[in-house]
Amino acid sequence: MVLVSLYAMAYLLAAWAGASALASGDFLYAAGLFSTSAGLLLAVRREFCHAARLLRVVAVYRHGAPYVGPVDELAAIERASALPPECRCETWWTSLGERHDPYCPMLLWWKETR
Repeated sequence: MVLVSLYAMAYLLAAWAGASALASGDFLYAAGLFSTSAGLLLAVRREFCHAARLLRVVAVYRHGAPYVGPVDELAAIERASALPPECRCETWWTSLGERHDPYCPMLLWWKETR
């Protein structure tokens, strides 16, 4: 919910700045700020939906009720909320994030979750 609040505050700031730019006659700045605020509004919706799904999963686990919804969605939520191990291999840094060493814990974790 912290990200929802931060994105909402940034959205309101961008919308206010866009309205101020529109009032002063800077139409190009206003268009850029309004498109930024639209992107932030989409981010608010995405984070809110993700938080709602996680709350629903937590409620199902706490109360033992049957999960209403696709099982694939439950697995995707659990996979997304799991913290991956840190990458410490040299290949990842030198390849700009393209490859991992065969013994890297991040690569092994990624193979297990697929």
